[in-house]
Amino acid sequence: MKPVPAETTEKKGHICPPSNAKHPSDRWESLFVYGFICRFTQLRGKVEGLNSPMDFEEALLSPEPNPIMTQILSRFVLNLRPGTRNLSSDVISSTVAGVLQEYFKTNERTVFWDDNLKANVDPFPDMHGGFFAADWDLKLRILRQLVELQLCHSQEIKAIIDRAWGVIHNKHKKIEASALPPPPGDPQSQERLQLVPLGQDKDRKRYWVVDDSPRVYMSTNPWKITATFQTIASTREEYIAIVEKVKESAPSEPKAGERRSKLETAHLALLKALQDRIEIIDNEIARIQRAQRKIQQRNLLIASAELRETRTRRRTTRPDYAYMNDPPSDDDADEYTYQSQEHEDDEYDEQMDIDDEENPRPRRSAAGTRRSTRAAATNGTSRGSDDPWSEWRGERRSTRLGVPADAQSDGPPPKRAKTDDSAVSGNSGDASGQSGNAGSGLKIKINGAAAMKPTEMAVEAVAGKKKSKFWYYAVEPIPAPPAANNAPPMSDDVPPSVDEKQRRDGLSDESHGNGGRYPSTTPSASASASASNADDLYEKSIGGSLSPTSSMDES
Repeated sequence: MKPVPAETTEKKGHICPPSNAKHPSDRWESLFVYGFICRFTQLRGKVEGLNSPMDFEEALLSPEPNPIMTQILSRFVLNLRPGTRNLSSDVISSTVAGVLQEYFKTNERTVFWDDNLKANVDPFPDMHGGFFAADWDLKLRILRQLVELQLCHSQEIKAIIDRAWGVIHNKHKKIEASALPPPPGDPQSQERLQLVPLGQDKDRKRYWVVDDSPRVYMSTNPWKITATFQTIASTREEYIAIVEKVKESAPSEPKAGERRSKLETAHLALLKALQDRIEIIDNEIARIQRAQRKIQQRNLLIASAELRETRTRRRTTRPDYAYMNDPPSDDDADEYTYQSQEHEDDEYDEQMDIDDEENPRPRRSAAGTRRSTRAAATNGTSRGSDDPWSEWRGERRSTRLGVPADAQSDGPPPKRAKTDDSAVSGNSGDASGQSGNAGSGLKIKINGAAAMKPTEMAVEAVAGKKKSKFWYYAVEPIPAPPAANNAPPMSDDVPPSVDEKQRRDGLSDESHGNGGRYPSTTPSASASASASNADDLYEKSIGGSLSPTSSMDES
């Protein structure tokens, strides 16, 4: 007969009794999560507003999306799932739920393990408003679970722990200098990563601090199920009161030959540690106050920027930057009505006239005032004149715009000559530029080398010659032959009279062709004088029309 096997009972793990805390500050999970943030992340120095455990608890109690809590959840998700992108405040709740569901599918027991179902229970389906709308107790449990998963599965966090404790996985490989444990002063050293109590008093109560803030936690033996946890100081005044209380309960001096007990020695060490932190706490409080003032100043600037007008639309009235006698009201600034440019110019001129009458001010001199040449060209005509081109008279305008000929300018005046030779050339050019208009419409030269003589006439075309609008022909009429004289011919012996001799000399000196001149073989005194005068005029005109002679020619 075989013995009946005894029923095997399943061993249950360590189960702590439920906490009756009314605030996150009295839960050990708050110390656990905030301690992880300070030791394994850089959120405390980078996230704005996260400077102490009190800031973390306020973000935990907020029922709305909080930037501090959003940054904390984003860092935790990136440690567990690097490369995640959906980390904004509106989708971070679903992202955290997706990360936890991956670990809830395994047999690893989490905070949400159900003994009856033998599985992890997802808490997010019961959250109608997401993570931020949940109770602070549920949010704190989710944060605790995320911290535990990071300590067990995050490669980055595990590498920090292994390096601090000198754990080497591949011992056959050569040890690098970076793999050696960091010194005690390093933030990632073993001494800085551990979360140990600051000390205990003679009543075996532990005092915990997580940073340089005045926050102090007190607990009983954490290895017992009946352990308690609570916050005893959050401000500097409360911290000083705790120091005085510990000092009053300090053991007295031992008698001669007696030794202090371990509890008394630990109590005195706790008192010394609390007193040494007073200066550190003062510096931390000053740093937090400076950071808060900076945040307040920035908020004030943002608020003032909202009140400041930043509109870029065009105003209906032109501002007078010199005198604001009647500043326009901003009530009707948004009601914009279209106005033509001429109407706006008239209103602006009228407003300037009114301002000048109310506040007369000295005018600038004409030499120092920049004025347009249009006003000078109008010759005092008013703006309402019938001539539309009165403002443009005296300026050069395109004929394609319909500008009349009398409104066109004749061009710039000639420049003054800089040298004597140039002055001679310029004068001759000016003289030659004068012309007269014949009845046929030709421009006839009156002065200069090409000027017509009084005995010549201008014709457009000559028989056998080409006609052009660029030149004309100067023709001298042929004189009629003299009438036949009945007087008897003169003999060779009789000399010619004085009148006949002068007539012959005059005919020999007349011009032929286009200004051609043939010298007489028997010049008289009067003919010689007239010829010399003609030569001087001809050479002067030719010399004036040519360029000045150079110094090389003179030499």
